[in-house]
Amino acid sequence: MRALAAFAVVLPLVCVDVEAQETAAPETPPADAQADGAPLDTIPVASADAPPPVPAAEPQDEAQGLAEIVVTAQKRKQSLHDVPISVSALSGDLLKDINASNLADASTYIPNVRVDADDLGSPQVFIRGFGTNTFNPSFESSVGFVEDEIFYGRGAYFTESMFDIDRVEVLRGPQGTLFGKNTVAGLYNVITASPTEQFSGNLRLSTGQYNEQRLEGGVGGMFNDWFGARLAVLAQSGDGELYNQYLDRDEDKMRQKAGRLKLRLLPLDDVTMDVTLQRSVTDINFWPYELFALDTGTRNYLDKFDPDIEDDPYDFRTSFDQPGFINKNSATESLKTDWAMGDLGGIRDAHLILIGGYSNLAINQLNDLDVSPADLLRLYNYEDYGQTSAELRFSGRSDSLFGLGQSVDFVAGGFFFESNYKLRAQVAVGHDIGSYVLTQDAWQLITGNLNALPGNIATLPILGDLLAGVIGDDAYQFDYRQKLKSGALYAQMTWNISEHWALTPGIRYNRETKDVDSAGTAHCRTAPTCLTPLLLGAKDYSHPNLKRDETDWSPKVALQYIWDPNLNVYASYARGYKSGGYNSLSYTGEDLAFKPEKAGTAEVGFKGRFFERRLNFNMALYQTKLDDLQVLAFHGATTNVGNASATSQGLEADFQWLTPWRMLMLNGSFGLIDASYDQYPDAPAPISQGINATQDLKGKRLAFTPKQTATLTPVLTLPLGSLVARLSADAIWQGEQYTDTDLDPHTRVGGYMEYAARLSLGSADDLWTLTVGGSNLGDKRVLNQATDAVLFPGTYYAQQSAGRQYYAALAINW
Repeated sequence: MRALAAFAVVLPLVCVDVEAQETAAPETPPADAQADGAPLDTIPVASADAPPPVPAAEPQDEAQGLAEIVVTAQKRKQSLHDVPISVSALSGDLLKDINASNLADASTYIPNVRVDADDLGSPQVFIRGFGTNTFNPSFESSVGFVEDEIFYGRGAYFTESMFDIDRVEVLRGPQGTLFGKNTVAGLYNVITASPTEQFSGNLRLSTGQYNEQRLEGGVGGMFNDWFGARLAVLAQSGDGELYNQYLDRDEDKMRQKAGRLKLRLLPLDDVTMDVTLQRSVTDINFWPYELFALDTGTRNYLDKFDPDIEDDPYDFRTSFDQPGFINKNSATESLKTDWAMGDLGGIRDAHLILIGGYSNLAINQLNDLDVSPADLLRLYNYEDYGQTSAELRFSGRSDSLFGLGQSVDFVAGGFFFESNYKLRAQVAVGHDIGSYVLTQDAWQLITGNLNALPGNIATLPILGDLLAGVIGDDAYQFDYRQKLKSGALYAQMTWNISEHWALTPGIRYNRETKDVDSAGTAHCRTAPTCLTPLLLGAKDYSHPNLKRDETDWSPKVALQYIWDPNLNVYASYARGYKSGGYNSLSYTGEDLAFKPEKAGTAEVGFKGRFFERRLNFNMALYQTKLDDLQVLAFHGATTNVGNASATSQGLEADFQWLTPWRMLMLNGSFGLIDASYDQYPDAPAPISQGINATQDLKGKRLAFTPKQTATLTPVLTLPLGSLVARLSADAIWQGEQYTDTDLDPHTRVGGYMEYAARLSLGSADDLWTLTVGGSNLGDKRVLNQATDAVLFPGTYYAQQSAGRQYYAALAINW
């Protein structure tokens, strides 16, 4: 009933989290503004907070309304109002205002989207209930990631440095036709700031709790009529909330530095070349887990290592012995060349665009796999990834389709992608493993019987010291290499059949090959009888020269009825595809292969602008059928991969309302998800049903799918002479969800409400702004995720969501 009461408040509130501007709203953008090759940095995207109000001496024109929101969701510039898909846009100004440091912070304001970015190497991104746990590196993300028109093939790019952003577009549903594979659930399309016509710059300094410091800035412009540049930098650091009492250190302590140089060259009047060079380096203490629900045997054992051991998952305290870390760095170079060809016969405003890029990503990390003060199990992991991509596309418009109907906008092209990925991971026993093998937990794992021993045989840490010399180095190692090549041809057009009807068909053909070498090997002085594989149930294997060759057709069709320039209704169907592969973390070498995902989504929606364009309201209903959903099942330290099938259906809506009281604006969002398995017969079962037990999850809800999400953001703007004050507040609702595939009751997170607020004071000409704000002001303590512990059956690892935090920021523009 509490949840229903919350929904009664926020049901009509829906968010395209964008900042409104009290300026005359134009009609549909002119043809030249929609050209595929038009510079992207001049788009007047709004953010969720209101701009400075009209000065009191100049009464507001009642005809004024919300500014047009322009996006590139269909690889050409369009009003968001005209795009026949469910899409949200977040401006760079909004991201700064809410003090967002990553996409997880931003995604809170987007309906039916969930991003968990605590693990920089394996983020989890879900749209409409579908996503991928990339803890298994052979899994590619079901949500695509594109930045500055470069597609990135690893989920770890979601947690790369986010700075000097112009806007973020989130496209829900399959985007296979224009963006290709790995977009079965949707796509994040990130556009960074580019050189402006006039020299300009901005700098933002912020500070917050836990010694958080962030410096972000960019400067540049066109230096003459043929050359321009923009340099952007980021430096941030912080200690984080989670304190490790055993090591006396902060487990979330982070340092990150990044830079981006954009060069714009105009060698000819009709040719624009954009060169982008970007680097990022991140170091963080790792990882952010606490023990949860210790049983008596486990507690008695761990007490000998830390007498203050506790299992409260809501106190931001943990206790483990390994000083883990994650080091991550990336480098990207890209070139976009746009030839504005003008009119070619019956084709108007033709553009030929070539985009090429190379990126390298490296991750090195050490994790305390048992998350306890005993030195039992460690995970070493090194990943090296490189990708090369190229896209050539041609776009334009004609007055009709072979004399039929009205204008046609089209885009067609080809895409090539190649990547190389190497993984070396090792699970190794620690110094205290000799004391662990005589515990109840150890015998439960070895025998597979939760009642193996009534209690611990011995709980003496000295046994570890005595047996360490006998056991020596003992580990199980994974070696995985994958070479991928992908090529695609695609085409899409929008045919304005009449004044009121528009049809958008599209198709993409994709072919992909993968060459994989996979091996698992035990290493110890007592080989072939090693302790690590005994605990993990592992054995040696080697599978070189594994191959996959897949093809896919991804069609799309959308039909729009345009009632008038301010209201249109659409219906669409789209398919998406994600390639199959081979399990990179298998302990046995058996059943390595998993099938490609294929999703089909039917969607109906409307987009409306009302009250002289002072209210934008968008809503969509959808149903997605996903065949061969790639699933990851955790059984303690082991990870099994396979395929299931599922259906997701629901609603998402968003709105902006410039209220009759011109100083107040309301933004909001609302999402509903009903996502369940159609087939998943051998899913993992809760540990209470037995070690390695399975269950049939047919008809059961998918994890990581809150039933409802909603936001409400009122923004009050007050003129104070030459200054402007702005007060913003957020009410954020997250519905009930499970955070592990097995739907164990311990992993359930109930619905909850959070609140945030910001107060800004700045000059009316926007030269400077001082902001103070806070998030989770009620200090709501909830779990972001809970999973089974590796070596302690019946115990869990808990990952806590952020508590109350405050910040202050100074922004300067010139």
